[in-house]
Amino acid sequence: MIYEFRTYQIKAGSLPDVLEKFQNKIDGRNKISKIGAFWYTEIGPLNQIIHVWPYENLEHRNKSRKEAVEKKLWPPDTADHMVKMNSEIWNPAPFSPKFTERNIGPFFEMRIYTFEPDQIDKMLPAWEEKIEARSSLAPLVGAFTSEIGEVNKFMHIWGYESLQHRTEAREKFSSIGWPPKSNARPPLYMENKIVMPSKFSPIK
Repeated sequence: MIYEFRTYQIKAGSLPDVLEKFQNKIDGRNKISKIGAFWYTEIGPLNQIIHVWPYENLEHRNKSRKEAVEKKLWPPDTADHMVKMNSEIWNPAPFSPKFTERNIGPFFEMRIYTFEPDQIDKMLPAWEEKIEARSSLAPLVGAFTSEIGEVNKFMHIWGYESLQHRTEAREKFSSIGWPPKSNARPPLYMENKIVMPSKFSPIK
């Protein structure tokens, strides 16, 4: 299983129209391969949409996208609203849940860490050992390592009922030994963003 994260920077003020056009097309696109999630940024880099597509492999991705275009089911007519478009392929971590329909938000935090080469594999076992305790504070949406795009990146996504829920969960980190300690060197840098789900996102 692979996950394609497509992040689009859109023009300020265009979000309502972009969401409407994606919503009008999503049922047809889902008949070919189903979307995993659709979010837009609320805190962090603004005016971004993020849509996540699970595929069995790259061949499945290429076949699905080709069929959607040939049948004129995709993409939505949003080109005039686009500033920048980015696509990355991620592999799920061994402890990552699959993307299924879940109501665990509506606030989601995406945290992306960039490591030196050969460090992520040293970190993952410690995370797997602690992930159940961490998930008791807030559900894990997914955890991934980068495959195509920028390399040496690790991303984890968490669902929160509110921003206060996030604060309260983080205040309990020390009681569960989070973040996990490992032999990996610390990340070179860390990013995060708070995103919200669209009406048609399976994860909301």
